[in-house]
Amino acid sequence: LGAICDLADQYGALVMVDDSHAVGFLGKRGRGTPEFHNVTGRVDALTGTLGKALGGASGGYASGRREIIEMLRQRSRPYLFSNSLAPPIAAASLKVLELLSASTAFRDRLEANTRFFREGMAGIGFNVLPGTHPIVPILLGDAALAARFADAMLQKGVYVVGFSYPVVPKGKARIRTQISAAHSRADLEFAIAKFAEVKTELGV
Repeated sequence: LGAICDLADQYGALVMVDDSHAVGFLGKRGRGTPEFHNVTGRVDALTGTLGKALGGASGGYASGRREIIEMLRQRSRPYLFSNSLAPPIAAASLKVLELLSASTAFRDRLEANTRFFREGMAGIGFNVLPGTHPIVPILLGDAALAARFADAMLQKGVYVVGFSYPVVPKGKARIRTQISAAHSRADLEFAIAKFAEVKTELGV
């Protein structure tokens, strides 16, 4: 992202970041990808969703300089032809932002939970895509296997999603897990144990 900002400076371009999967988690204060890459003041427009890291509400947002936002209010067809957020959803989203601004406790807990789950899954022999993000893909390769695995996990009380082509490349089917700050250590231990059981049952 820093190199993209350098190019934008060089050629007089604007930088827009869709930060749907990062705001609330990435960066020391959870301010997202620009903070993580130390380019917060160099991103012209930041967009994202309220339906992922910020708690699962619907809707989204766009932020940036006043002239950019005023232009979007007049020219953005998705904005112009969409309904407004329901007041309870807007209030809940604002509260989430207040909580994240006041403390990094939720972000720190999410980071710790993610590390524990990733290490636990790798420790029982799963191929976990490397990284620190709380969306943790467990690679299985075969689409039918991923579907069977997700079904078996649900029967054991753990909801996960099997992803396969065309969502991911052929031969790269996976189980997608999403770690939360609300997960307790017992929740994560339970999930890891059930992954181990299904792994044995399906001969993975």
